[in-house]
Amino acid sequence: MLNDCRCGKCNKLLARVGELTELQIKCSRCGTLNHVKALSLESTPLSVTGTDKPCYPIL
Repeated sequence: MLNDCRCGKCNKLLARVGELTELQIKCSRCGTLNHVKALSLESTPLSVTGTDKPCYPIL
């Protein structure tokens, strides 16, 4: 199952992602560089926990 990855500043849908270790994507609307990293390679997949983690901008 894919989860939405949204911009941490303007909430624009940036991508739909499955399992990942690291993702950096620049929002085409507001220009914010969003960065998401897995806490652990052996963690439970997001689809199993039911949590939808948004992307957050690097400050």
